[in-house]
Amino acid sequence: MLNFRLILSIARRELFRVRSRFQGSARFVLIVVFLAAASLSYLAWQKGATVQMGVYRVGVSPNGPVLADGRFITTTLDPVSGFEQLRLGQQDLYVEADRVLSRDDDRSQYALGAVKQYLAEQELIRLSEDYAPEEAFPLRITVQDASVASVVRDGAGGSLSEAEEAAAVRHGLANMGLADFDLAGEDVLIPSLSEPPIPFAQVIIAFLYVMPIAFINIFFTSSFMQEKLDKRLSVLLSTPARPVEIILGKMLPYLTFSLISVVVMTLVLGGNVGAALLIFVPVILFMFAIYLMVPLFYRTFKDTTFISMLAVTIITAYLVFPAMFSGVNDFSYLSPLTLAVQMYQGEMFTLEQYLFATVPIVSIFSFALYIGTRVLNEEFLLGFRPLTRKLAQAIYLAMNQKRPFLSIFFLALCFVPIVYLIQLVLLAVSLNLPLQVALIAVLLASVLVEEVAKSVGIVVLYQRKAERPYRRIFTMALISAVGFLVAEKLLLYLSLNVVSEAALSTAIFSGGLLIVPLIAHFTFTSFVCVLNARWHVRYPIAILAAGVLHVTYNLFVLGSAL
Repeated sequence: MLNFRLILSIARRELFRVRSRFQGSARFVLIVVFLAAASLSYLAWQKGATVQMGVYRVGVSPNGPVLADGRFITTTLDPVSGFEQLRLGQQDLYVEADRVLSRDDDRSQYALGAVKQYLAEQELIRLSEDYAPEEAFPLRITVQDASVASVVRDGAGGSLSEAEEAAAVRHGLANMGLADFDLAGEDVLIPSLSEPPIPFAQVIIAFLYVMPIAFINIFFTSSFMQEKLDKRLSVLLSTPARPVEIILGKMLPYLTFSLISVVVMTLVLGGNVGAALLIFVPVILFMFAIYLMVPLFYRTFKDTTFISMLAVTIITAYLVFPAMFSGVNDFSYLSPLTLAVQMYQGEMFTLEQYLFATVPIVSIFSFALYIGTRVLNEEFLLGFRPLTRKLAQAIYLAMNQKRPFLSIFFLALCFVPIVYLIQLVLLAVSLNLPLQVALIAVLLASVLVEEVAKSVGIVVLYQRKAERPYRRIFTMALISAVGFLVAEKLLLYLSLNVVSEAALSTAIFSGGLLIVPLIAHFTFTSFVCVLNARWHVRYPIAILAAGVLHVTYNLFVLGSAL
């Protein structure tokens, strides 16, 4: 059981250290940064935050159009003054009732393009208000929803009547052996008035939630690193506090600050606090999982600073990029920020979508916390080794040497969320690539990551043993394959509808009966371990060889599925 009194005591100590670091001007800077982030969030919510505010100076004649757009600073000028100021460069454009005058320089031409775009948009709005849709917009799309199918037709003219169209579709469905259906209503879409599908303002708001959390994580990492170099962690390790209590105690104040930032920003923006916490708590845990590993594996502030900035870049790309495609592609639910976008659009998300976005990253936090408790010792923290050696040592320390079989099974379970996220990101990227390129590249990258996850624990274990019998290797390979398959299928169950939409998903995630992928996992893992442990082939080469075999197997599966 955790000793919560010790955790709170360590948290109070860490809070005192945080307060001492933000005395005087440092506290003022922190407040300014927070207020700036909150202000940007509010402006983005109001759709008024844009780098183009007041960019162009435009003179307008007394009988000219109204340019009610923040990009334009307008001045009412008579023609003589307008022409003169345009010539002298004091105005970028001069707009009369029926024409627009510009210069030949780039700035004036950019202003001309912006005015044309604005006037075209205003004309569409005027047409929609002054005329009936069928008169103002010849091109229309009518979507009729049905219980088992949908009918889409062009309303521009020449199409069948609704009765004839419904009869034709019913006849086609009957020929395909499908059930009959009932029309459930229709929507008319006008492409000219449709807004772009990317919810840019909501994505900015979701990203601005991440910024203060990232800053807080950097403070957490630097504090942890400072105590590590000052050997104060050694003093803490000599107390009755266990490693998990030390980590949670040091993390608690920063977790609290992160939660407070989420609540305050949600209240300022008028969002749902409960939904925001539900969405951003997994994000907070995911970011703390990554930043916890940084001071544990590195010894100098120079290395920590570089890796911290790399972590910011990776986290930002992973969280923000998928959210940009909210409402366009279901792979946007890779990021929990997509849920935040839907919240600020007034839309609901399903339990399946929530679990798909959050379960893997919460699992990664749990695994990182476990690794942290296993490696939080003076020998590991203060030892100078290459990163690969440090990773191998961390994996070895994470395993229970008295129960190697159980450790291999548990390690395979824990690696699956990491592999799963990497494979989903690769799969999402493949949607933008030609199929010929994506087929081999994505499959090879996916299987290499997968083979490392299944075999690295066995290889690390046998690197420290002189005897490496085949029977023991095969037994561990089977246990690792079972553990990996169990966790893989559990995660796939949460996201089956999303993953199945991609052409490569069946091959990447080992579709088919359970026995077939189990045999495949066992075979490829055994192949890697035998090559490395018994035949002394270098581990990267063994992984590459197994990867080629695995890709061949996946191509066969993909060919069968298609």
